Amino acid sequence: MFAPTLQSQFRNRTLASRIMLATFVQAVSLAGAFAASGHGELSGSQIRAAIVGKYVTDEHHWGHKYFPGGRVERLENERLKSARWSIKNDRLCLLQPEISKDEPICYRVVRDGRELQYLDDSSFVVFRGLVRPMPRREP
Repeated sequence: MFAPTLQSQFRNRTLASRIMLATFVQAVSLAGAFAASGHGELSGSQIRAAIVGKYVTDEHHWGHKYFPGGRVERLENERLKSARWSIKNDRLCLLQPEISKDEPICYRVVRDGRELQYLDDSSFVVFRGLVRPMPRREP
């Protein structure tokens, strides 16, 4: 009678271990899927990867084309403007000549799926736009 009890305890522990392992693997998979879908604040290298060669736009009022050399073409309220972009301390910095010729404005960047949000120092969302492929230039 002793042997079957030990055997059933071993089976129960083995089953419990398998269930715990499966639960752990599932949790890790979900965390990986969440991270892969792109949520959360971006580091400098992640910002660079997200915007270079891309067009970020709210699809109504503004759109920014980010070129590899640090140039930005901005279409804001139907006016074409230029700017320079850079990354400093994990922030996207925009030097906009109409605001300042020397001091860029820097934003924390948060990704929510395909959307990027640019937050100022008080965590106010200044820009919120979708990341799109760079539009082709008109001939």
